[in-house]
This record gives sequence, structure tokens and C-alpha cells, in this order.
Amino acid sequence: MRSCMYAAIAVIAASVGLQGCKLIKHDAQTSKNSRDAYASAGYDPNAMVASMWSTKIVPDVEKRATDYATLRDAIKADPDAAGKKYGYRGKDDGAPWNFPTKLHGTIVDVDTQSSQGTVGVDIDGDGKADVIVDIGPTVLGTTLRDTLDFISFTSFRNQIEYAQFGTALNSYAATHVMKPLPRDALKGKPVTVTGAFSYDSSADQPEIVPLAVALGGKS
Repeated sequence: MRSCMYAAIAVIAASVGLQGCKLIKHDAQTSKNSRDAYASAGYDPNAMVASMWSTKIVPDVEKRATDYATLRDAIKADPDAAGKKYGYRGKDDGAPWNFPTKLHGTIVDVDTQSSQGTVGVDIDGDGKADVIVDIGPTVLGTTLRDTLDFISFTSFRNQIEYAQFGTALNSYAATHVMKPLPRDALKGKPVTVTGAFSYDSSADQPEIVPLAVALGGKS
């Protein structure tokens, strides 16, 4: 009899507990809305980049760009001194130096097999790649964003918007600078590049994210 009474109490308790619970449907739209709540109303990083690209972003990098051969020698001698003279980084002293640069050379290697396509450019005529240049369609990292000396985290409401701006920069470069390139006919072509790279002491060649690429010209 007592065991039956305990069983009845357990059933009633379980029923009351279920009545007090509210089941919430969780779907992709709910997650998206939660993420979007962190962005300012009307904030459109893609539109922001498009409005600034030719009037502010490219002119800023072109104005500060140093010939890569000069950068290479300066960095080899003293990376921090080269950074202070030719590069830029934010207030974080632990961040890598970012160098606006320009170069002319010949494309000697082409990799279009991965989504992060690249070309190797020989600038001194020895037939070996001195720099790597991104040709997309995927662009990784925040080099373009971190090279701009008029943009910083304080320009945005929060870290999410700052990250979205960096992604929008990469996307614009991939669509408008890299995508028009004739990917199947690049090897052996003379090329002129204006772009930027983040210094990495472990890399054999710098990886340049281009803001302007022109095929042909002087050989």
C-alpha cells in the first residue's frame, strides 16, 4: 500500500514538473537573430567597404606602399626598425607589423587547386618566387584591415562589427581584384601588385593580399 502511495506521488510530481516547463524551439533563424543583435542597426560592412574602397582604402595603401625589395632588406636587417619606418600596427605591441607594399615581377608559380589560390612572383629574375600573392577566391586573415592606419577597433561598436569589416574587405578584394584574373593563363606573365602583408618570421616568403593587380608591363 505504501509503495503504491509513493508511486502515485511520483507521478503527480512529474506531471507538475512538466506543466512548469516551457519547451523552446531552437533553429538556425533563432541563432542568426541572436548574433545579429550584437550589430548596430543599419550596420552594413559590405556597403561600408564598397563606399571607401576606391576613395580611401586603395589611396591610403598606395600612398604608404614601399617597394618590396626595400622592405625585404630592411626587415632582414631589423624587423622592428623596418616596421616603425615602413609598417603599421595598432596599439598592441604584440601584434605583427603590417607592410603596405608594391612590386613588379614575373609569375613563376600558380596554385589554383585550393580555395585559397596563390601565385609566386619572382622580382629579381632568378626564376624563384620571392613573394606569394593571393588570388582567391578565399582570402584568410585580417591583413588588409590591420594595414589601414585610419581604421581601428575603436571605430566600431564592438569586436563583432570590427571582424565583419575585415571579412568584408577580404570579400571585396576577392571579388573585384582577384576574380577577374585569367587563372588558367597566369604563369609566365609580368605582373604589378599593390597590396599588404603581415610580417611572419617563420615564413619563407611574405603572403601579399592585393588591392590592385595589373598583368603585363615591363618584363
